[in-house]
Amino acid sequence: MALNFQETKLVKDTIPALRRHGEHISTVFYKTMLRDHPDLHNYFNNVNMHTGKQPKALTSLILAFASNIVNISELTPKLERVAQKHASLNIQPEQYEIVGKYLLRAFSAVLGPAMTPDTKLAWTKAYWVMAKMLTGRETHIYKEFEKWQAWRKFMIYDKKNETIEGNIVSFTLKPVDGKPLPTFMPGQYVTLRITVPGMRYAQLRQYSLSDAPSDDHYRITVKRDQGSNWDYAHPRDDVMTVSSAASSASDSSIGSVQPCRPGIVSNSLIDEFHEGDTIELTHPSGSFGLNPSSDNSMPLILISAGVCVAPLLSMLNTVVEKRINRPVSWIQASRHDAPFQAHIEKLAKRHPNMRTKFFKSRLSDSDVLSYTSTFDNDFLSLTAEDLYLSNSSTEYYICGPEKFMIQASSHLQRYGVKPERVQFEIFSVGSFEMRHD
Repeated sequence: MALNFQETKLVKDTIPALRRHGEHISTVFYKTMLRDHPDLHNYFNNVNMHTGKQPKALTSLILAFASNIVNISELTPKLERVAQKHASLNIQPEQYEIVGKYLLRAFSAVLGPAMTPDTKLAWTKAYWVMAKMLTGRETHIYKEFEKWQAWRKFMIYDKKNETIEGNIVSFTLKPVDGKPLPTFMPGQYVTLRITVPGMRYAQLRQYSLSDAPSDDHYRITVKRDQGSNWDYAHPRDDVMTVSSAASSASDSSIGSVQPCRPGIVSNSLIDEFHEGDTIELTHPSGSFGLNPSSDNSMPLILISAGVCVAPLLSMLNTVVEKRINRPVSWIQASRHDAPFQAHIEKLAKRHPNMRTKFFKSRLSDSDVLSYTSTFDNDFLSLTAEDLYLSNSSTEYYICGPEKFMIQASSHLQRYGVKPERVQFEIFSVGSFEMRHD
């Protein structure tokens, strides 16, 4: 269902309107779709709905697609992130029919007369071009999953505080069926599903795996979430702030979900789930990861902040367990005590080709730095040897709050590191791609 020249032009001509009204379109789309198909609530993070992050993420995707409609290959890395996320949620091809129907309705409802019959036809074709790209890739991912295609029960085998404050906790999880677990690419995540008392629908969240692959257990590491919009001095009935677009459209759909307490899943895991309890997981997914090839001897730089240490720790432990002969530089920022610091320092003592730097940075509890961090100065204190700048093949992996990653990336660029040698893991739903200042 390829677009002709005129149809391509019609899609691109809608870009200014999408920039002005994209979040409204996305919010109307979710409102009407979830009203008519309430079972789809089970696939969405209701907190991200209430804060407007989910509509913003969809708006980013639509704009990116429209802007690159004549050069679809440019979207491949971005769509890979989406396909991996969909596979982790067990999204099926028939659900694209529902999405397409309500998305085009939302376009018409918001754009009005600007959504002419020809423009609607052009966007219908454009949508199915994107949908077929995603479903094709997702079908391939499901084949890689082999027999593990849906939810699988796991028992919490061990629960361990990773900080003195007890705000970061690791859960070692073993499959209830006792069958061997598949390996995964260090850096990937799993989707976890639990039932939270008082919530109408199942609650799903993604958590990075925080240890090397094992055939009998996985480990995730969870941080207590205080909520970026939470007013500790004047809490308002346990309700998070709702974005203006979501508020205007949240009558019987998005707004029908119970009030969103911050960190509803992470905090429930830490407070309410204990050794012996069960949760459900899907197969590990994600495009961010380290290929643990033993023939790669290039330096590896792992830069993290806070609980975002989890996927990089999986990489480090894998390199150590497989005895891969790579120089490693571990750079970790934390607001208080650094999770896993004792473990990492122990590894460094046993491996002379491993460097470590730990910084205290004033990170907020949200997905941005809420005020000036000392990390700029900390990064400037790193030597060329710490970052292996003399080696043009050095690989850099960064995971942390978005502003932290932008700061780290900017420093590396100033040092002459090419962007293709730097990989990011972006936890924030609204961040469709990494931005550089």
